[in-house]
Amino acid sequence: MTRRALKDLVKPVQTLDPKSAFADEFTYIDIASVDQKTKRVTGARPVPREEAPSRARQLVHAGDILVSTVRPNLNAVAPVPIELNGAIASTGFCVLRPGPDLDSDYLKHWVMTSEFVHSMVSQATGQSYPAVSDRIVKQSTLPVPSVERQRRIASVLDQVDVLRAKRRQAIALLEDLIQSIFLDMFGDPFNNPNGFPLRALDTLITHGDRINYGVVQPGTHNDDGVTLIRAGDLHPDGIDRSSLMKISPDIEARYSRSRIKGNEILVGCVGAIGAVTVVDTEDIGSNVARAVARIPITSDVDREFLAAYLRMDFVQQYFERELRTVAQPTLNIKQLKEAPVVLPPENLRAEFVNRARAAAQQRQTHRAHLVSLNELFTSLQQRAFSGTLWDHEAAA
Repeated sequence: MTRRALKDLVKPVQTLDPKSAFADEFTYIDIASVDQKTKRVTGARPVPREEAPSRARQLVHAGDILVSTVRPNLNAVAPVPIELNGAIASTGFCVLRPGPDLDSDYLKHWVMTSEFVHSMVSQATGQSYPAVSDRIVKQSTLPVPSVERQRRIASVLDQVDVLRAKRRQAIALLEDLIQSIFLDMFGDPFNNPNGFPLRALDTLITHGDRINYGVVQPGTHNDDGVTLIRAGDLHPDGIDRSSLMKISPDIEARYSRSRIKGNEILVGCVGAIGAVTVVDTEDIGSNVARAVARIPITSDVDREFLAAYLRMDFVQQYFERELRTVAQPTLNIKQLKEAPVVLPPENLRAEFVNRARAAAQQRQTHRAHLVSLNELFTSLQQRAFSGTLWDHEAAA
């Protein structure tokens, strides 16, 4: 399949100064406006023209493809929807406007491929704030079949993408259901208490133990070493064991205080702030990274109840209010110790856990289906851009 450079396939994009181009306000799309998971613009906002950021310069049209040039590993890319036609995008995006030989949906799927992402990451410069230039993006090449074939490829990938979106929506609804069950049974202890006692999280810790962070300098990966649980490994249904790191036993031995015993809840404190996971017997003997807080819970409190409580919006908002910023936002041990925890009677806590567990099991089923859909999408994506998606038709 013929490959061509993006610069030969896209049209120029107009730049302007919103302070002089608009009479009142304009719609602004910055990097934070793009949802990296769904590849959609979800956070565009109106900005008074006199408050226009210096980066607000690019006039975008429906069908343009936005590619973030900063931290390309995060793949913050998205199409401009029709309702944002005429919005202003940050210069932190490379705006790709397809010409007559390039279908917009096909281009959208191309910039989501691992090949494109790896190419951008390999050419990024800057350690603390890696970035690529518009020139690098536009010099990258992609396979260019006929526009008719491009549209057919995009249609197939879009259909799977719709199924993935529906799974994500079902998972989100089930997470909302667990929260609704809690509020229905116990109310919001921060704003509408039902008279149940509140205790600091630190009072629920196993006697003789304490809340602590984990390994500061993990070193390089060691296949024969001790499993290290990082903030990105924390998920509501348990530790994601698909990409766990292992570290040298000599390094891990210096951090024995944060070694998993099996009675813990883990909370993300840097990066995945507020992510909460209950450890399993399989995790005993592992250790945690510096970005994770290990919280050993007394046997008097059900860890499933406490973990669900810590995921509630009002607790997550407490975490956000209490963040400390040095090099990056951090939830520190003091804030965790002081986090207020509602403790209804044990029988009500058990009833909640049973109801929440049923919803969580459904959520886990949907997550498994989403994993399968993601694998299918990746497979179709690779075959589509390698020109082998319809090999069976040629064989026939």
